[in-house]
Amino acid sequence: MKIDHKESYKEFGEQFMIDSNIDDYWGSKDMLKDIVNPFTLTSVKNKVIMEVGVGSGRILNNLVKFLPKKAIAVEPSQAIKIAKKNNALSKVKIEFLNLKAEDIKIKKKVDYVFSLGVIHHIPNYKKACKRIYDSLKPNGKFIIWVYGYEGNELYLLIFNNIRRITRILPDSVLRIFCTFLNLVCYLYIFLCKFIKLPMQQYMLEVFGKCSFEKRNYIIFDQLNPSFSKYFKKQELTDLLKDSGFKNVNINHRHGYSWLAIAKK
Repeated sequence: MKIDHKESYKEFGEQFMIDSNIDDYWGSKDMLKDIVNPFTLTSVKNKVIMEVGVGSGRILNNLVKFLPKKAIAVEPSQAIKIAKKNNALSKVKIEFLNLKAEDIKIKKKVDYVFSLGVIHHIPNYKKACKRIYDSLKPNGKFIIWVYGYEGNELYLLIFNNIRRITRILPDSVLRIFCTFLNLVCYLYIFLCKFIKLPMQQYMLEVFGKCSFEKRNYIIFDQLNPSFSKYFKKQELTDLLKDSGFKNVNINHRHGYSWLAIAKK
């Protein structure tokens, strides 16, 4: 069955209308620093930045704390209402655009574009990255974080089959299932302290630092989306270079995902 992008972003919009809180480690400045490492966030001071796929606004809320000149927030779903509410007290001017990444028409106006945990949920990710490239000024940078294939082979073998079922479950039923998995994760995290298990580094250094509520968010994110792509390193490199980027630096984050800094 073919799933289009409209359905995919609507799913996230519905989720963030419920999961709207951006507190805890999950919504912290420390979490953002960890995601974008080795990018230096102080670089955005007095610059024009854009975030593609702001969701509930948790990343944006921390990006503006580094005092960019202006922030552009792109979000296609109804969650943009939540992002506006969560960033209502921002001291930085934020321009909210309720559109898809593929429909961005900004040309050479942005110094830094951030898209963290979003591109891997866009079926037409090639067009999205090309539009992001076009929005950047010469020498501008694109900071992108996506799921990685390498390091997740066993996880994908198991959860790709589970997702065949969870994608069609009513959200209320899926949330109950996520709570059950969340409880199981307590034991898994404990075992990771003593045994080298799949995703050990991620479980100890990221997932394990989040509250029970936010862990539920994360698990739901994994099991609900209609489209999730796990990029191989070479695939991500090719995507960015084919989009026009000349200088691409890729880092393996906690052994399960990729953080790339691509320069125009």
